[in-house]
Amino acid sequence: MQRPSPVGMMLQFAFGSGPARPKSSGGPASQASDDAACESSPQMLALVTAAKAWWEASRPAGWSLEEHLADPTAGCRDGAQERALAEAVAQWVRQGA
Repeated sequence: MQRPSPVGMMLQFAFGSGPARPKSSGGPASQASDDAACESSPQMLALVTAAKAWWEASRPAGWSLEEHLADPTAGCRDGAQERALAEAVAQWVRQGA
């Protein structure tokens, strides 16, 4: 039996069948506050911190941050999920997080 990769588990948690959030009955303003609460939850902050650390550790030797942002999947080895995570982390870093 093959164990899931840490990358796959992080992607599944972040985008797939992670913990369900209760639906609010409000409109767009309520949705925005729900999204902000999710993004600042301790679990999401830990997930983002781990993903960023993984991405930084996979940066090719001698590359600057700017070079890695220009080619965020450089250093990826394990397929589409790993590349998707690298792209997501790079997007998050570009946004100034």
